[in-house]
Amino acid sequence: MSLDDCDLAPHDSSAAGQVFRDLGVEPIINCTGVRTSYGGCNPTRSVLAAMEASGQGFVVLNELAEAVGRKLAALTGAEWGLVTAGSAAAVSQAVAACVAGNDPEKMLKLPLRDEKMVVVAADQRMAYEHAIRAVGCGVLPIGRAADLDQLATGKIAAICLVASDIPKSVLSFDQIALRSKQLGIPLIVDGAGAAPTFPNVWLQNGADLLIHSGGKYISGPQSTGFLLGSERLCRAAYLNGPPGQSFGRSMKVGKDEIIGAYVALEQWVKGGADRAMERWRECILIMKREFLSVPGLSVEEIEPDAAFCNPRIAVSWEVKTFSANADLIVKKLASARPRIVLHDCWQRPQRIVVDPTNLTKVEAVIVGRSIVHAITEPPLAPAAPQEGAFEELAGAWQVYIDFLHGSAVHAFMLRQDRQNIAGTHVGAEVSGKCRGNIIGSKLKLFSQLPGDPLGLDYEFEGTLRDGSLTGVVHLGASAAKYSGVTFRRQFGQASWCAKRTRTNHTGGVKCTSHR
Repeated sequence: MSLDDCDLAPHDSSAAGQVFRDLGVEPIINCTGVRTSYGGCNPTRSVLAAMEASGQGFVVLNELAEAVGRKLAALTGAEWGLVTAGSAAAVSQAVAACVAGNDPEKMLKLPLRDEKMVVVAADQRMAYEHAIRAVGCGVLPIGRAADLDQLATGKIAAICLVASDIPKSVLSFDQIALRSKQLGIPLIVDGAGAAPTFPNVWLQNGADLLIHSGGKYISGPQSTGFLLGSERLCRAAYLNGPPGQSFGRSMKVGKDEIIGAYVALEQWVKGGADRAMERWRECILIMKREFLSVPGLSVEEIEPDAAFCNPRIAVSWEVKTFSANADLIVKKLASARPRIVLHDCWQRPQRIVVDPTNLTKVEAVIVGRSIVHAITEPPLAPAAPQEGAFEELAGAWQVYIDFLHGSAVHAFMLRQDRQNIAGTHVGAEVSGKCRGNIIGSKLKLFSQLPGDPLGLDYEFEGTLRDGSLTGVVHLGASAAKYSGVTFRRQFGQASWCAKRTRTNHTGGVKCTSHR
């Protein structure tokens, strides 16, 4: 595959955007990297051609799995491998293999009821641990390899580490790999966020199973992943997934996706990684020229590291030179045409980061010029000063949240300093701090309650009327390092209402909320 073929991804054609517009959805220029929220990566033309060809015939899937398993072994140096329905499915199938093997009696009893545990590193918690819990295993964090000696090894199904976090973890990989071998506990490394490299350092140094994404850097089908490593465990993982009538039947992956994922990985290993790096750096150079053409803008090229296999570019400015605010720029670009979306977790007040993974050279020019224009354009006339009046909200409130299905009763304990609100948000099971403000009768209140493994995000918007607060609450969950709007609002919204706490004959208060 030539560099031109790689660069002429499907989204370069006019038809790519129109198919979305026909549905009433405006497409985006993706500067966020490989986030699933925006579609991961687009398959190359070669991958699409292989998928189309495989969609014109039929095959016995078990025979296809055997053939692809051998090919993946030869390509990666692993003993065997399989294509899964994404990386999260690979986690579930890997854990199922460690729990049940291909013992039909055990397989058909999945999911378990917490009879087994999967050990994770306390400083490597990930958002996708539900893929472990889906098999019925509990998740047990540890801080040192020696902690394994205090556990009943018969209850430990596996150990799961996160590749991008291993280099900075206090848990030594070498020590945990050694103890896993001594205790006979399978060691899984989740490398979904990393680009594949072979021979693989984790498999070489003691991991039994390795997970990679098919729909990120290698530009395979977005819905695919890979599970590589021990032949016995990989075969067991396959049998615990489709097409059999096992626990993982819902994690179906089609023959065209299997072929597309394999072709993408083959191309990546045989030169695609170098071609991708060349294109990323070309896109960065294009944007760098645009940024440096404006006095007062500073540029930083961010080199690959453990968390990101690709370079990125940051542009920053002094507020005394340009009054533009990065958050406002991000919102403005996302609503403009063409629509440009930036990663909402990377910005600082006067700093913007662009990930070139999914950019073409033409798009890099558009992005560079659009960011420059947004930073340098004259500011709008100052907004009218915020309303000085405000309602008094200090005290205790009982809060009723009406979800899409079901409801919950929470509480606020609020303090107030003029328009500023702070206090405690008491959830159904946990509590945390909240903060916000009230302008006139309009309240905005933000809270994050402790969760496992992610904090639970609530953004309340409401109006005080006749002694009651009513409005909508945006729902999500996020880790501190990814606490952007996308994740803080990833679970949609609910309606809510609240009244000041008082005792009545029913022991509480009721209010009616409206969507």
